[in-house]
Amino acid sequence: MLRDDLQLIRERIEEAHNIAIFAHIRPDGDSVGSVLALGWALEDKGKTVQYISQDPIPEHYQFLFQYTADGKNPFISEPRGADCFILPDISSIDRGGDYFLTHPGQLPDICIDHHISNPGFAKLNYIEAESPAACAVLTKIMPQLGLTLSQRVSSALLCGIITDTNSFANSNVTAESLRSAAALVDSGADIFWICYEAYKQHTAAEMAYWKTAMNNLYTDGELMWTVIRKKDREAIGYESDEDPGFVSYMVNTEGIKVSVLFTETNEGYTKISWRALPGYNVADVALSFGGGGHKAASGATIKEKTIDELIPVVLENTKRMLFK
Repeated sequence: MLRDDLQLIRERIEEAHNIAIFAHIRPDGDSVGSVLALGWALEDKGKTVQYISQDPIPEHYQFLFQYTADGKNPFISEPRGADCFILPDISSIDRGGDYFLTHPGQLPDICIDHHISNPGFAKLNYIEAESPAACAVLTKIMPQLGLTLSQRVSSALLCGIITDTNSFANSNVTAESLRSAAALVDSGADIFWICYEAYKQHTAAEMAYWKTAMNNLYTDGELMWTVIRKKDREAIGYESDEDPGFVSYMVNTEGIKVSVLFTETNEGYTKISWRALPGYNVADVALSFGGGGHKAASGATIKEKTIDELIPVVLENTKRMLFK
């Protein structure tokens, strides 16, 4: 027997005809994977699906587009005439992009998520805060929603699990998530190829990014941080303002418990990313700056102050909240 919330979500999906599924702003592998997997499974059920992303899909995850009907990017920036709105891997309505901010009367129908900071903002919410990835949640519940784990669906789900668990190396990996990954491999997902495309392969520009991040590295006791300004990325030809994994690399330094990455975005905002070893909760720190996420991995984007104004404030708050 289904849980009441899953039963209601299944009924809402079954009655819908044209479904818009949203990636979060600055989509990562879990966001892209969950949107594509859910969309493809719904298409297999005969539904019309719109794939929505306000921001471009990072190159590392575009290998999944080979599974679309024409092999092209299926994402559009805004929905057109949908009768059901689903937001997977989205912890707050503003993370869904500008659409819901400019259409305040349009409340999302369904949110499926794994962020501890999610308040349950949709009409129907299914949140497993202990799960390491939204794709892990979907792997578990999609059969209960009457959706099939085909090869392409399984490949997208495994991409999300791999990227959000740091290739199964994060502290939130559970036996259940490993069993889920094994089930996806059994369903046709190629774990080596997905790891290589989404996680291991890197560009020369990304290597230059790491060199710049190394040059801007600072430590204070068990805290380590680095700063990447827009001019730094322009100098090395790194166009994206997304981090290619350096903040996670920092926290694995001997003697370091928490790492922070400050990024000046292409729009001139400041994006802050925290990572932590077990025993430290950076989600609370991120929340204090209007962000959110998980205990071990969180972030925030701040528009009101410059990066140089924010750095000392964020570092002081991080030290005060985590190293009491």
